[in-house]
Amino acid sequence: MSPKKRRKGRPAPRHHVCRRGEPLSIASTRVIDRSEPLRLVTRNGDGSWQFLDGRPIDVDHLITTHAHHLFDEFPADLGMLRHLPPGHLAVRDGAGCPWRIEPYDEE
Repeated sequence: MSPKKRRKGRPAPRHHVCRRGEPLSIASTRVIDRSEPLRLVTRNGDGSWQFLDGRPIDVDHLITTHAHHLFDEFPADLGMLRHLPPGHLAVRDGAGCPWRIEPYDEE
């Protein structure tokens, strides 16, 4: 399910077009529905992203979507991370806390 469908009746803007060839990314549904803050963002080597809440990963709480949906929905949280280089992650303790950016090795 895309974040557009989870926005409780708010349709996507008429001008919205997903970018052809943009890789799918992983997002926590708990972040999208705002029941948990965004605490971990990773930029994978293939250009995809992960937008996670920092809690133990449960596949029932993950969806695939395009990263621009998250950047559009959470501009205050993600604005400074838009240009995060591949192979890096950003982590923080909670909403409003500063991001710590560091490289990581994909396994």
